[in-house]
Amino acid sequence: MSDSFVIDPQWEPSRHGPEEIRQTTALLHITVNGQPVTRVFNDWTQSVHESVRVSTYPLALWLASSWWRLLWEPMPAVGKPDSDWRMAHEVGGAGHGYLWPPLRMESDGNRVRIQCTPSPANTSEPIQYLTKLHETIPIAIFSTTIAHFVQTVIARLDTVGIRDSALHALWNEVTHEKADPEAAAWRKREAMLGFEPDAAPQQVAETLQDLTITAGESAVDEIAAACANTDAGPLLNRIRAVAGSDLAIPGSLLPVLSHIDHSPARDFPPDTAPWDLGHGMARMARERLGLNADPISNRRLGELLALTEQDLAGSVAPMAEVPMGLAVRADNDGQVRFLFRRKHPVGRRFEASRWLADALLAPAKDRWLPATDAKTARQKMQRAFASEFLAPIGILQDLLGNDPTNEERIKDTARHFGVSSRMIHSHLANHDLVPFQK
Repeated sequence: MSDSFVIDPQWEPSRHGPEEIRQTTALLHITVNGQPVTRVFNDWTQSVHESVRVSTYPLALWLASSWWRLLWEPMPAVGKPDSDWRMAHEVGGAGHGYLWPPLRMESDGNRVRIQCTPSPANTSEPIQYLTKLHETIPIAIFSTTIAHFVQTVIARLDTVGIRDSALHALWNEVTHEKADPEAAAWRKREAMLGFEPDAAPQQVAETLQDLTITAGESAVDEIAAACANTDAGPLLNRIRAVAGSDLAIPGSLLPVLSHIDHSPARDFPPDTAPWDLGHGMARMARERLGLNADPISNRRLGELLALTEQDLAGSVAPMAEVPMGLAVRADNDGQVRFLFRRKHPVGRRFEASRWLADALLAPAKDRWLPATDAKTARQKMQRAFASEFLAPIGILQDLLGNDPTNEERIKDTARHFGVSSRMIHSHLANHDLVPFQK
């Protein structure tokens, strides 16, 4: 077990409530990267404690019921998460009358961001949570810790003679689905769409299954995440229709793949954060393509994708009405059909750079390379790559000097690199050089 994420119950049976609640009551201690999120001030004892007394049964039941969504459903691409998303990702969803730690868990499929907020200063609750944190941990550690905790609670139930609880039945179902590759793949896709298990419409399930043959398994996962919180059926039909139309601009990936190993990610540890992977791959790409510190012109960017300057400056955007741009690869010859979403030249440069990233990292079986707004690891990697590829952070720092928040200088720098001011802001913020814009 890793100490990056620990959920540790120390059993202290209660005299109140149903048997499974009483027998699984414990002093619960949770830490994330060594920080105790269960650190509380107890108003009754006027003292600080590192653990909180709750029944672990409702928490384990909530974790088991939210398993697939916790692992695979990203934050909404736009706007604040609704109550349905929050019930599946915030520990308060465990309910049962307990004052749970104010934890939110956000997965991108690669890492899980765990956020804890202290109790309000004016709270009237007898227990006040004290820890504030924003940490990320690898999804493998997250899932292992959750599974271990659920199994610990089940073992406790077995020990006290409770062997037929709702938690037993639910975890048995999850365990069987985890062991079945086909079932697990569908549960993942349902979660990325924002649905509870078995809640996705049959039409959507059939359309996505059909698309895996055309687009590839991993690509369809990305498309599912992009279609979350929409009327997915008609939207998927529209995406499929445009992808098969003659509106695409022909190009090729051979100019870039002839200079760059098709699997540059192998030079990075497997648990590398997607933004670090994107930045690192972009620096590697610039080096191998012989790009110096100068801006990448439309002509040079076009050459890398066998596109003309007019293709990048043009306004034909067949995917403008759907939540993604799309590059469609031919079978083996490196030819690609580009379906832009963006109309503005600056947006098209960024979109084209994202496809370069996906061409280097996407599974070989993915014929579709979607560039979406979804907050998945693959999309985060694409955006990080495009930012660093078009405007390397080291050069940005040199140009902006000791005042990286100067708006006029940011606008001048954005024009210099052919990117948007918003991208410059985000790129700087992702390197902790300026605050994130709200």
